[in-house]
Formats: sequence, structure tokens, C-alpha cells
Amino acid sequence: MAALIIEIRGRHTSQYYKVDKPTTRVGRALDNDIILSDPTVSPYHFIIRKDGKGAYELHSLADANGIRIGRRQVRGPVPLNRLPVAVEAGRTHVRILDPRQPVAPTRLVSCRNGGVCVFGHWTWATLLFAAFIVLSGIDNYLSTPSVLSWDSFWRDQVVIVSVALGLSFGLLAVNRITSHRWDYPSALSFVSIILGLALLIDQVTPFFNYFFTSPAPSHLMSVTWTLLILPATLGWFLISLNHGNRMASILFIVFLVSPAAYMQLKDVFDYYNVFGDFSKTANYSSSLYPGDYRLKQTVTVEKFLTESTARISPEADENL
Repeated sequence: MAALIIEIRGRHTSQYYKVDKPTTRVGRALDNDIILSDPTVSPYHFIIRKDGKGAYELHSLADANGIRIGRRQVRGPVPLNRLPVAVEAGRTHVRILDPRQPVAPTRLVSCRNGGVCVFGHWTWATLLFAAFIVLSGIDNYLSTPSVLSWDSFWRDQVVIVSVALGLSFGLLAVNRITSHRWDYPSALSFVSIILGLALLIDQVTPFFNYFFTSPAPSHLMSVTWTLLILPATLGWFLISLNHGNRMASILFIVFLVSPAAYMQLKDVFDYYNVFGDFSKTANYSSSLYPGDYRLKQTVTVEKFLTESTARISPEADENL
């Protein structure tokens, strides 16, 4: 192995050092090859040595705190023949990498070959947000009760726009934490697309409910949106598009989606009485949807008349 790369992972960025000398010493003292400012790091914390065969080994020199690989405290030499190796020196996170380690794809700051770039440009962010305002205005008009006034319309519209802007700033803060960058146009474009798509789905699902004469399509779409579509798109935005920290992004996605997922699942369980008392009496529905498991079996009119007539006693037949 000709050389190694040491990555010192900071809070907002990482620093990289090339290791190609026979001995490379890392610590807090100023005569080290790589100097760390972390007070939990020893003056001479660890050393990387290269033997005559070109293989590298890591040796701990720490007088306190030591080095850890995973959760294991390391005291003896560690062969660096399988990379990458994640090491904790005090509270400093270090990764030892192969120079051929693949890196994440380059994040574009301008349109490739003059193509359309939806995220990261103020023009597209403004157009998408304007389209969302128009779409939300139409939805607001269609969902308003019979009596509609301009005062009520604009009041509701201001609330909708304010919520959308609040979500975009919230996503901006999450993106800052996970990827250490401010990119409001990208957050505004993403929120506009997601909320616009949610409004379109909200207009379509009533037709499926009407077709199946059951709210099952609406419940299915709500659960699918909350548990699958929304987490997947948030993960793509934070991890793939903005190169955010994977674990931090996943934790934020779970934190953001969990309340909505709980409410959606609670509505479905309450409607179908999933955790209700189990008895021989079924809670039948007036729905005609054939997939409704609560639908009571019916009989034809002719069969009903035949069976009811056969059960009428002769005395009752004479009274009729």
C-alpha cells in the first residue's frame, strides 16, 4: 500500500491528510505531523507506522482516553489492511482511508449543459412556489363550505402560504444540520413540489372513494404517503441531493414523520376498530365496497320472499 489518507471529521467539515511517510504521529503537541486541537486528545495520541513490506499499523500512544474502534478500546497494534477504519481519539472522529476510496457524486451548482435544474435556483424555486399558491387557492376554493367570502378565502390562503414557508425554513434548518450548508431555494422548491403533489392527490382520492363506495382508497393513500413516499423523498433530498450525513438525516426523517404516521395509523385503526372488543357480532358497514371485510352477506329478493313465506305459520297466514 503506497499511501493512506487520514480524515479528521469536524462538526461542520472534514480535513484530509496524506500519509506516505514511514512514521506519522498524531496528537495535540505542536511537533506532531498532524495536530489536533481537541483537549480530550493526548499530546501524542497515536502513531501510524509503515513496515518494510509496505503494510501500515496503528499504535496507541495516549496517556489518557486512548483510542477506540467501534466500542472496543484498543491498546495493541492495529493492522490497517482492511480500510476504511473508523477510530475515535478522545472525542475526535478519525477515519483512515484508502486513496482510492470512492467519493460522493459532485453536487451541481449550475445546470448541466444548460438543462433544467429544479433545485438550487431562485427562478425555479419562485415558479414552483407560485404554482403551489395557485393550486392551493383552487383547493381552498373547492373545499370551502357553501358560503364563501373574500375575507375567509384570503384568511385561509394566508395560513396555507405561511405553513408552506414555515416548512421550507424548517427543512432549511434540517439541511443545515445534516449537510452544513444553507440552500433555501432548494428547500423551497422541494416543499412546493411535495405540498403541490399532496394537494393533487387530495383531489383525486375522493373519486376512488366514490368508485369503491368506501374510504379504503383514501386510507391506503394516506398511509402509503406518510410511511413510504414522504420518508423516501426526504431521504433523497437530504442524503442524495445535498450529501447530508446519512445517520443524522435518517434520525431527522423519523422524528419529522413519526407524528403524522401515528395519526394516520390511529385513524385507520379507529375506523376499522382493529383493537376493539372481539365478539361474534360484526360491526357491519353500509358500504357496498366488495373489499370491505365487514360487509354482511346479502340474499336476493326472491330468496328472501321464499324463505320468509315458508317460515310463516298457518295461523299467521290466516290472519293476513
